[in-house]
Amino acid sequence: MAKLDLAGLWSLSCDKPGFHAIPAQVPGDNYSALLDAGLIPDPNIGMNEKNVQWPRDYRWTWRRTFELDGTFLAQGRIWLNIDSFDTVGEVRINSQAVAVNEDMFLRLRCDVKPFLKKGINVIEAIISRPEEYIDREKAKLTLPITRSYFDRKVDGHNLIRKVQCQGGWDWGICLYVSGLYGNIYLEGATVARLEHICTVQKHTAGRCLLSVDAELDSIAEAELPVSFSFNGENRIVPVRLSHGLNVVTTEFEVENPRLWYPAGYGKQELYELRVAADGSAVTKRIALRDLKGVSEEDEYGRSLKIRVNGIDIFVKGANWIPLDSRPQTYTRDRYSKLLSAAVAANMNCLRVWGGGLYEFDDFYDLCDEKGLLIWQDCMFACSLYRTDEPFLDLISREIEYQVKRLRDHGSIALWCGDNECGDLVPRALADGDLNRVLWYDRFNQTVGKAVRKADPTRLFWPTSPCDGPDAPPGRNTASRGDMHNWSVWHGGKGFDAYYDLKPRFCSEFGFQSFPAQNTVDWFTEGKTRNVTSPVMEFHQRNPAGNSKIVEMFTRCFRFPETFEDFIYLSQVQQAIAIKIGVEYWRTLKPLCMGTIYWQLNDNWPVASWSSLDCFGNWKQLHYHAKRFFAPVIGTVIHRAEGVLELWVSSDVGETLTGILQLSAFTFSGAPAGKMEIPVEIGPYEAAEAERFPINRLVTSIEHEFLYLELELHGSQKQYSYRNETFLTEYKKCELAQAHISSEISGPENGVWQLRLATDHPAFYVFAEFQGIQAVFSDNSFTLLPGRPITLTFQVEGTPSRSDLKEKLIIRHLQSCYAD
Repeated sequence: MAKLDLAGLWSLSCDKPGFHAIPAQVPGDNYSALLDAGLIPDPNIGMNEKNVQWPRDYRWTWRRTFELDGTFLAQGRIWLNIDSFDTVGEVRINSQAVAVNEDMFLRLRCDVKPFLKKGINVIEAIISRPEEYIDREKAKLTLPITRSYFDRKVDGHNLIRKVQCQGGWDWGICLYVSGLYGNIYLEGATVARLEHICTVQKHTAGRCLLSVDAELDSIAEAELPVSFSFNGENRIVPVRLSHGLNVVTTEFEVENPRLWYPAGYGKQELYELRVAADGSAVTKRIALRDLKGVSEEDEYGRSLKIRVNGIDIFVKGANWIPLDSRPQTYTRDRYSKLLSAAVAANMNCLRVWGGGLYEFDDFYDLCDEKGLLIWQDCMFACSLYRTDEPFLDLISREIEYQVKRLRDHGSIALWCGDNECGDLVPRALADGDLNRVLWYDRFNQTVGKAVRKADPTRLFWPTSPCDGPDAPPGRNTASRGDMHNWSVWHGGKGFDAYYDLKPRFCSEFGFQSFPAQNTVDWFTEGKTRNVTSPVMEFHQRNPAGNSKIVEMFTRCFRFPETFEDFIYLSQVQQAIAIKIGVEYWRTLKPLCMGTIYWQLNDNWPVASWSSLDCFGNWKQLHYHAKRFFAPVIGTVIHRAEGVLELWVSSDVGETLTGILQLSAFTFSGAPAGKMEIPVEIGPYEAAEAERFPINRLVTSIEHEFLYLELELHGSQKQYSYRNETFLTEYKKCELAQAHISSEISGPENGVWQLRLATDHPAFYVFAEFQGIQAVFSDNSFTLLPGRPITLTFQVEGTPSRSDLKEKLIIRHLQSCYAD
């Protein structure tokens, strides 16, 4: 076997008059090549996006030469592999067409030996204008295909198998990129190639039986040894191959396996599996764990939960969208930065949303390492899709490839058919349009059949939201399955509306804010200081999004004084909204077993629902998530007039005991009351610690606030938690003018310290450095007089202490008001 890697420098040209070929990286995309060549401005800055739409109007040709010797060509078969060809076009070798493509999610792999020659060879990937393909497919339709409105700038985008949000979304830029991604190579063998390796685990007490299937494609009948290695055991299985696809199976028994657990529940143990045949090999890391997606009828309705090694996991996480608008920028380091931030915020799950892409291998490898469960959508979102036989065959092959590629990742928790496509069915029924109902059913049944065939070991969830595996589409019921709750953002309800909802699993809910101030300064180039300026509104893609943020200000807060205060307060508001929902839903265990907010990340600088902006800056929500997703939390719930509820929720697998202390303070910092409550909470439980009238502790809800301190201990570890509660709208509270002192020390081993102290209570205290990215151990918190807090932080670059001191900015709630 020999392998020739085709990654590296290619040339890129297009049929635009006067365009000259430019160097381009493969794997890579055309927009990145144009940007590197200085032919387009950065689409993320200002309103440049408007001026860079022209690339989608042309055909692009990727070209390179490579040299082969006689030894390579002497192999019995040689194939070309392109993990992702984006999107419609053909591959030519030495001017001869060898393959056509119309799906970026389906690996292009074809035999090319007849087209190769000794010496210099030329390969070309010719990518057609996408809207030509869309127009062609649109002309074939007997019925228009419905899609939801999400600021898409490409009509008919749901007719082409590429990243759906590339055409624009209500948080996303429109960049219709094209390119070649993933692994791109030529490989040879005598007769057979490894197509897929798939495993199945069977767990019993103290033992795991791992069955391994190796799929081999052979061009002839042949006898061949297949080598399997796992857990220190090596095994050779002689097989007689027939022409076509062959499956070779063996089993490994592991006694007392080192089990894999989600983050926060245990270690992430991984075993290496290696399979080799005919000179080629595949290596995978296998997580041994007993994982089940559970959906059962019960006293509350119908559940949805993830069970790992016998433990029902309370899912804590966020929705994941594509990392960037340009796939060339996807690197393991960028993945790792965001995924590490998710784990640092005590998340144990991400939902890979269906309007993006089946992510690259590095993403899933890192999720395995870090213990992040993955809710994996198939790549369909907010639309109806074609149901002609060629399309259904195409997506069946796409799903078979992607599911077989990903199924051995221990982090994959369940497969979901689509995002919100089923929501279009009730609208069709309301219109009396049964054709559209049947259209969706045929499409969804095809997706489900393909998923179940490729991976019968996991739960298939037909669509999100959904009442259950066999429920009619378009249901979004709190008591059944998963739900998307947008009553606060899109519905305009107050934050306390979350108390009216008891979801079994909330897989989408959110509230918007602006990105980090440094990010705003970057994309505006420091030229605007007004939220309603053209540039700021251009970087807000949700219709009336800014109006919704401002309108909620008027309900909850006094109006911010400066542009920077507006950015700051939008993040405070976002954090409060999600905090209220998550803290309450965690008290509902085991009725509610999942909270996945919208969204973790951004793909460009924009006002959005994310907790990490496009540069990975932690918005205030992410710091709050680190607290409200902590293993043990205490919360004060004020939903009934004049009544307070104290709750404790634990994701720890043992009984914890300790004290919950609740103190009332005036806004000047004077003590106004205190109560201590002994707490005992069982493994993985939520329990009410106390319920009492407000006037038992608080004299005036407009002049006092509550501060909760929880100290619990188990057999080996102690858990501490702090929380604050305002008892009326923030704007009604007469906050004292706090003066915060700061002191920076360090660094030691790259870690700095920031000590903060105050003379009066300060709320949502937020530290940042102008022009310097930093991640703090904590942020956006309550700072009390006489209780200084020392934070640790790390920064990008190597600033001096004087630089940091000069650029340090401390904001808090009262400081942003225009009093």
